[in-house]
Amino acid sequence: MIRRLAWGFAALTNTLLAALILGMAFPGAHRALAPEAFGLSEIAPRVWTDAPGQGARYLALVEEARANVAAFFGDRPPSPTLILCATRACAARFGVGGNGLSMADSLIMVSPGGLTRGTLTHEMTHARLHRQMGLRNIWHQPFPTWFDEGLATHLADHPRWPGQVTDAARQRVRTVDRFWKLDDAFREIGVGLTYRAAASEVAGIEAQIGREGLLTLIARADAGERFEDVLRELRGPG
Repeated sequence: MIRRLAWGFAALTNTLLAALILGMAFPGAHRALAPEAFGLSEIAPRVWTDAPGQGARYLALVEEARANVAAFFGDRPPSPTLILCATRACAARFGVGGNGLSMADSLIMVSPGGLTRGTLTHEMTHARLHRQMGLRNIWHQPFPTWFDEGLATHLADHPRWPGQVTDAARQRVRTVDRFWKLDDAFREIGVGLTYRAAASEVAGIEAQIGREGLLTLIARADAGERFEDVLRELRGPG
């Protein structure tokens, strides 16, 4: 019996090890588990880049982004692992297709185009907003996606949109309540307008209920209350 258990444990361990090794052979966020194995240098605790010579400049951008988010929320800033790619090759190794990508409050990765105050603040806002989120929130999101992206865009003022935000665009964006609906909006009205319309919605909420009201909405939805119900209550009649 003991021998069979030992054999089973060894087989399971070898299978998991083989899966890990095989997984590391493919690009993706999982490579953030061992950034040094893919050519990155740690320039500060949990901050990795392929351009350590630019470390001081990158860390200044990171701290500015953290400070922006902390000033808005009024609490400790997020501190996820950061993968700061200065080359497209690095971004490809870690599966960063756009300017930036955040995973809950544990990981932020940016491509060369995302090494800016705007993108880092945008992704840091996501990280702070998702601080309490767990696996169950993948399907039961506490915040609709339009609010999630709108808040990050509103706070970071990024990405920007030079044109007019129409009522039709705002109405379209309000239908994006789940993350898998975002691509449809991108295709229909464009990426930039989708983000800016979402930001306009959040700015409108803040103008109506104030900064404290906006933070109350976030806190109560984060605690499990239904987002739309809380928003309706805070807006009041009319």
